[in-house]
Amino acid sequence: MAPRPTAGRNPFQIDQDRIVFSRPFRRLQQKTQVHPLVSNPHVRNRLLHTLEVASIGRSLGFAVGSELASELAAAGQTPDDLGYLVQAVCLAHDIGNPPFGHAGEEVISDFMAEWLAGPGAASGLELDADLACFDGNAQGFRILTRADGYRERGGLQLTFASLAAFIKYPWSGEDPRAARDGRPGVKFNAFATEAGAFAAVARQCGLSGPLPRHPAVWLMEAADDITYGLADLEDAVELQILSYEQYEQLVLPVARVTRERLDAEDSVPQKLALLRSRAAGQMIGELKKSFLEHREAILAGEMPVRKGLLDLCAGELREAFDAIRRTNREVLYLHARKVEFEIGARDTLEKTLTVFLEACLAYARSPDKDIARMKLRPRQALSLMQDYHPRPILSPSETIRCAVDFVAGMTDNYAATLAARLRGL
Repeated sequence: MAPRPTAGRNPFQIDQDRIVFSRPFRRLQQKTQVHPLVSNPHVRNRLLHTLEVASIGRSLGFAVGSELASELAAAGQTPDDLGYLVQAVCLAHDIGNPPFGHAGEEVISDFMAEWLAGPGAASGLELDADLACFDGNAQGFRILTRADGYRERGGLQLTFASLAAFIKYPWSGEDPRAARDGRPGVKFNAFATEAGAFAAVARQCGLSGPLPRHPAVWLMEAADDITYGLADLEDAVELQILSYEQYEQLVLPVARVTRERLDAEDSVPQKLALLRSRAAGQMIGELKKSFLEHREAILAGEMPVRKGLLDLCAGELREAFDAIRRTNREVLYLHARKVEFEIGARDTLEKTLTVFLEACLAYARSPDKDIARMKLRPRQALSLMQDYHPRPILSPSETIRCAVDFVAGMTDNYAATLAARLRGL
């Protein structure tokens, strides 16, 4: 929607408020960042990660905006406006992530492909082909524009600018570009059910060029890269996956703190905090330079989407940060505890999807959409969905999406508990 003038509040601050007070945002507190179902409160969950990304994003947006103050002024904007916009979209950037993080994304996508080829094909209903795909970015866009807040009436009703800045991958699930590592139907930003909203955002924000992206997307993505790179490594120390000495060896070249300054801190938590904050500050400065150096190509929609601002950096700082990301991939993301939970997550999500897809399919095939006249099992399952249950006005594809909305919106804890109960345990 277009921004509405409100005394004392910037339109992007209003967007922030709408995101923060939404139910999907609150549920991030019990969703996986890296390590599922961790009881240690110092280890990040998806909500804490999101808040940290928003903090970095605001600083990066303001830093870039300060360099472009005259250009922003010509458009009636300020550096603060850019900072608020980036902060708003950072608050929303993971709002569509399912239980158990990226492992959950893959489980849902695999299951839906099998379901569409089996029960979906046998149903006799005309269903969208992209029901075989799932991506947290597309689910997030669906939440923001349709599935939550004012359900079916504009979602959270954010400004067009914030919605445009949310779109990391400006294509649909059936686009050939929606693939990664040989897997089709991943890394896209809109399901067929949100094609109209997607087109409206692109039209209103003038997104053009061969790779149309809002400039703020690059800043949001960079803030995410900085945050999870440093924070995931810090969590590994908290969980004793890495030693402090290993952390220091990796982060010190990015933080560029003197040995004398570091040794002045008298505890490991203080040393970690110093290294993290200084490293983040160095990376904000580096990414600001990267954005300014490539801004013409970014504004023209000519910059390859698969590259982020961090990938466009060069020199020792980039190399040092790459060592951090490499350690995260090779040590943290394949740790036995994490892998064990993710294998269990497959069983959990497959069970919940089976039950609620069955119920939504029964509803879609019901001629009069009278839940009271349906069989007991689907009727009970629909009652569990509360206001996420399907409605008579929805198409068959939209009805099936209700099941995915409900399961993808679950917290890790609720999904695991519910799956056990659905098995009679």
